[in-house]
Amino acid sequence: MAEKETTETENDKLVDEYELVSMIADGTSTQIWEVKEQGGSNTFAMKRMLPEAMKKPEVVATMKLEAKVGAAVDHPNLIQLHKFIKNKKNCYLLMDYFRAPNLRSQISSDRRSVQNRLRKLIESAAMALGHMHEKGWVHKDIKPENILISKSSEVKIIDFGLAVPVAKGIGKLFGKAKSVQGTRSYIAPETIKKQALGPGADIYSLGITIFEVLTGKTPFHGENPKEVLLKHISERPVPPSSINPNVTPEMDEFVLKMLAKKPENRFLSMEEVVSSIRNLKMFKQEIAELVEQEKAEAEQAEKESMQEKRLDSRADAKLSQLMKDDPELAKQLIAQRNANKKSKPKPEPPPQKKPQQQPQQPPQPMPGGYPPQYQQPMYPPQPMPGQPMPYPPQYQGQPMPPGGYPPPGYPQQPYPPQQQPYPQQPYPQQPGPPQQHQPPQQPPQPPAPQQPAPAGQQPPPPAQKPPQAAPPQQQPPAPQQPAAKKEAEKEQKTRNDDDLPFMEELPDVF
Repeated sequence: MAEKETTETENDKLVDEYELVSMIADGTSTQIWEVKEQGGSNTFAMKRMLPEAMKKPEVVATMKLEAKVGAAVDHPNLIQLHKFIKNKKNCYLLMDYFRAPNLRSQISSDRRSVQNRLRKLIESAAMALGHMHEKGWVHKDIKPENILISKSSEVKIIDFGLAVPVAKGIGKLFGKAKSVQGTRSYIAPETIKKQALGPGADIYSLGITIFEVLTGKTPFHGENPKEVLLKHISERPVPPSSINPNVTPEMDEFVLKMLAKKPENRFLSMEEVVSSIRNLKMFKQEIAELVEQEKAEAEQAEKESMQEKRLDSRADAKLSQLMKDDPELAKQLIAQRNANKKSKPKPEPPPQKKPQQQPQQPPQPMPGGYPPQYQQPMYPPQPMPGQPMPYPPQYQGQPMPPGGYPPPGYPQQPYPPQQQPYPQQPYPQQPGPPQQHQPPQQPPQPPAPQQPAPAGQQPPPPAQKPPQAAPPQQQPPAPQQPAAKKEAEKEQKTRNDDDLPFMEELPDVF
């Protein structure tokens, strides 16, 4: 049983006398494999049809056509086909194995390198297609995926599955295609119109490919396939230099001529394409020089980056290599790293701006309550925060005392006059705005006589509570005092202001 399973596994790796080595590409109907001849050392590329595709006659017909075209052409820049096999188990094409990536992958990974080899690419592709045209075939599907190019600029064109005979004589009038076949981004306008095809169709598709190498994208784009096809027919492409400023005006003219809408306005043959590109200056600055310049700029940027930041463990490895290449620069980097390791003095914080205060020192509250001349009957408690405080008319122009004004029934006593309003104290950890000096608006009045306490009782001491800050209140500007009251002001100034507490520091009285 085990021997039978091993035999089946070995048979899966064999296609007739060829051993499957590795898969190169995978498509919807075919696969490309690297194969080795059994018992030999020769390697080939096999285009093998999948079992499901073998049931579709149109897919089989396409491979037969490709084999027919491959047998008709023989050029060093065209992939060489060896044989076509079709039996009950397998259907495949055997061809040379060219070990090089296609142009699509190289445009995506290293477009500068492709631009550096562009002249050789255009010449080789044009000569290969010119040979096909001489043999009576139009490739019809020239695009980056069907062009292989090695690092040594060796070029091979592959995939003849959509090739059609070149229309000649009366065939130009009646040889219309039944359907539109091709890749929409590279398809020629006459192919879209189902007209008879000649060499101009391949010239147009090659021009689209050259445009992409120069700019990194194709000239026509759209939201849907139909829009792209319409642009091929009616929209004039922009010059490549509008996207890549390094492209010369001569190269713009060369590419735009290949992309003319009418075949008769393009180059008439691939031989004209080859002769035109040989002496043409394609780039303002040669790509080799541009690559070296970009490489030097990248190295310089890397060195500057190493100088700007501290070296980590990965940078140390670069430093060891740098010491071999540039010892002087390496010594500078080491000295800079050692300097960065030294502790730096902490910068002093900027001085905070203190609120401006009046030169008067804050007085200390007197022990035992207020002086006798300022003792007042007990006031009701303050209202809740945010509630308005009624302002009696007799206290207009005077600051509101912290405990409010006495209710009706109590003797109306004026608040102790003061020459200068005391600066309001800020809330904890919050600077308070400086208060400006405002003279009292009413002249001082003699204090009202105190009401004696009932016999046997002592007047209750004022309730001691932690100081509370009263919210600042806006006061209307005080009128000028008459000159007749200056004597009363002088008498008031004789009092010791340091004995008076701040308005905000007065304790609440219940």
